Amino acid sequence: MWKYAILVSYLGSGFCGWQRQKSDQLKDVPSIQGFIEDCLLRITQEKVSVVGSGRTDSGVHAVGQVAHFVLRQKHWNPHVLEKGLNSLLRNTVQVLAIREVPLDFHAQRSAEKKQYSYYFQQGPCALPHLEPYSWWIRKTLDLNAMNQALEHLKGEHDFKPFQASGAKPGPTVRTVCEAQVSLEKIYFPGHLQTTGLVRVRIVGTGFLKQMVRGIAGTLLQVGEGRRDSSCMREILEAQDRKQVGPTAPARALWLEKVWYPSTSLIDW
Repeated sequence: MWKYAILVSYLGSGFCGWQRQKSDQLKDVPSIQGFIEDCLLRITQEKVSVVGSGRTDSGVHAVGQVAHFVLRQKHWNPHVLEKGLNSLLRNTVQVLAIREVPLDFHAQRSAEKKQYSYYFQQGPCALPHLEPYSWWIRKTLDLNAMNQALEHLKGEHDFKPFQASGAKPGPTVRTVCEAQVSLEKIYFPGHLQTTGLVRVRIVGTGFLKQMVRGIAGTLLQVGEGRRDSSCMREILEAQDRKQVGPTAPARALWLEKVWYPSTSLIDW
């Protein structure tokens, strides 16, 4: 028996999310997990289960999703598996690397922390090539106020108010290790106007369903001056979902990195 970890990049649009779905309404919409499993079956002639570090929702993208699977019939060279998978996968899903890992490695349970980023687009209009992967906001956002709001989220808190309604019951306490808002400007020759991407970067030990999108929607209200930066603290204290802003669109959310202990032997 041999276990492999894979580093995957994908565009979430066109998929029902990471996890294979049982609902009849989604049976004709592929999942990223199911797509990779089907390709592995074609290569290895072995039915496998691909376990991801997290279940990204429909429309959410990733540049650093990590997953694992086990092969029982034959040992495969990771490089051969990588080339085989990328030859069968769509250009919207690609495997960046494959590593053989210890049998006790688990893509989800072994993860120490994860990094998500939400991207707001700023400028006189939405740039067409960025619109599918970011959310254009007309009003210039106040980055200082947004960073002040994020300060209230750092540390260990009960983030239940930011969890999607209807989510499965379970522990809702999480730790946010890092949280920052920054601006990456984009300049175009011959034009006085500039545009840019406002990046909301959050690193935590784990995330609830739609938690980052709930934070992003609330943070937008702060950036536009509609709410004070103290609202994040007030939401956590009140534990009231009604105080959370609208859930931000999935298309601007990216899973960017997952950290593991050095004992996992992953050296991407």
